[in-house]
Amino acid sequence: MKLIKHNHFNFRNKNNILDALHFQGIEQERLFDYARLIRDDIFQKKVEVRSVVEYSNICQQACSYCGMNKTSSVKRYILSGGVFLNIIEMLYNKGRRVVLIQAGEFNSTVYFNTLHKLLKQVKNLYPDLTLMCSFGNLSEYKYKKLREIGIERYLLKFETSDKKLYKRIKSSDTLPNRLNHIEKLKKLGFQVSSGNITGLPGQTIASLADDLILLKNLDFPMGSTSVFIPNNMSCYANHLPGNLHLALNFMAILRIMCPAILIPSTSSLELIGSGAQYLGLMAGANVVTLHDGTPKVYENKYIIYNQDRYKPKDILFKVARKAGLDVSSVSLIQNRAPLSGNTRPGNKSEPLLIERTYL
Repeated sequence: MKLIKHNHFNFRNKNNILDALHFQGIEQERLFDYARLIRDDIFQKKVEVRSVVEYSNICQQACSYCGMNKTSSVKRYILSGGVFLNIIEMLYNKGRRVVLIQAGEFNSTVYFNTLHKLLKQVKNLYPDLTLMCSFGNLSEYKYKKLREIGIERYLLKFETSDKKLYKRIKSSDTLPNRLNHIEKLKKLGFQVSSGNITGLPGQTIASLADDLILLKNLDFPMGSTSVFIPNNMSCYANHLPGNLHLALNFMAILRIMCPAILIPSTSSLELIGSGAQYLGLMAGANVVTLHDGTPKVYENKYIIYNQDRYKPKDILFKVARKAGLDVSSVSLIQNRAPLSGNTRPGNKSEPLLIERTYL
């Protein structure tokens, strides 16, 4: 059977997106209900669980919202090879089959070669482990080196589709350059994840709508929004955090505009309100990230947000079950055809019984 299109949520028109970003009350409930209906039809009520390892907080970018930018006084660290491999072994033995490796952007050749060697060892030891890397802008050569050893995914957020706002929050980069890196990743065959930050100082509702349109046009298998958290080590320390309901509406609209995408319910939501990661799942998200791969001694040194950060661990299994979802330890896009195809995630031969778009 086919899901019937919901005319109330026709997001081909930017004005409709703008209206929906403001939804509250009954309208918001209907938006979330439809987003969940789409997610559950495509992903069979499954939620992907991934663990994260924060390999290093050294960064050469100057992102004004981040506590790890190059001017920060935070104490820098790099995990030793032995510690890193032990963590991967621990996570694998716990049943994790998707792991996100995060690090600040650091273009040292020696640093990259060491990390590359470790990742190659991991892929050789655990060939069924899906690795997702987030190392910022790298050279095309380094991207190719990561693909050659079997790295499947790469996370590179565009943060905002507003060029002027991008330059304000990321003075060491430009939006066109960032999008150029994203295109390189796509051409090399990475499963690319990207997205924005909702609630940035100076951000408009119109630019949020443009973020959604950009995500739709770039046709990613994974997309996300993080809620802006005023970092106490940044120039935005005294600003208000992003609006939770605006972020949830963004996630639900993204689900409807990009039905087959993976959308995480991020830890930044929980910093805005207790229980908000559950709300993220109820708004159509289908990924939870467990922060159980970084040694405790370093947890408060990887501070994109605040040192007093929320570090979700196994409690998220209960949150997923509360949302009526089954936890999947394996990648939900591992065997999926391109988004233009008509196959169900995880099964190349089973046809989707839904339309390509729900708009």
